Amino acid sequence: MLVILLVDCKRKTGTGLTEGRIDFKITYEQQKIGGYSASLLPGEMTMEFKDNMIKNTIQGGMGFFNLVNLSDLNNYQYITYLKFIDKRYIFEGGKNEPPCCFSLLDGMNIKFTRQTKEIVGFNCKNAIASFPGNGIDPFEIWYTEELQLKKPNGKSPFQEIPGVLLEFNTIMGNANMHMIAINFEAARIPPRIFDLPKNYRQVTKLEIETILNALLD
Repeated sequence: MLVILLVDCKRKTGTGLTEGRIDFKITYEQQKIGGYSASLLPGEMTMEFKDNMIKNTIQGGMGFFNLVNLSDLNNYQYITYLKFIDKRYIFEGGKNEPPCCFSLLDGMNIKFTRQTKEIVGFNCKNAIASFPGNGIDPFEIWYTEELQLKKPNGKSPFQEIPGVLLEFNTIMGNANMHMIAINFEAARIPPRIFDLPKNYRQVTKLEIETILNALLD
């Protein structure tokens, strides 16, 4: 009981909480993407973090599709690997190179508000992302500063946000995705989950983005 109380206290305050797992629900603005019904596309993302390492995994299509982004926040280095049926590709970005496979959301303006709400037990702050003149609809961002991650959004399009994103939009290929955290677990994360997979073909950033965009075009 004491252990449970201590974990719950860390969850509420963020003090010392450097590892855990967050599950996100994914929904799509479009009904059909790249010839696929949105209902057949990945519906969940899992974020696992430990000591400024983050692993985001999007899996769908009954296991035929698997996209993983590894973020080393200490060195601002990002690695992406993609599996589609029997094809496996990996891209290892250089230090300070922006992550790949998600739209850079060019021209995004961030406006911070005073709104707050709770998501999966965390107190969250609000911001509005807008895109003057480029046709992308504004969307809300909800983030928490109660997790101990150093600059959790690194060199991503959301680098202005000072906390972990728990509700936001992003664009992958032609898919406009809305993500919201639905579960948090203060779990022990084994360091081996950040090891690189074997038998993946090294490709350039352009190649892996082209492959992904072709799947979702």
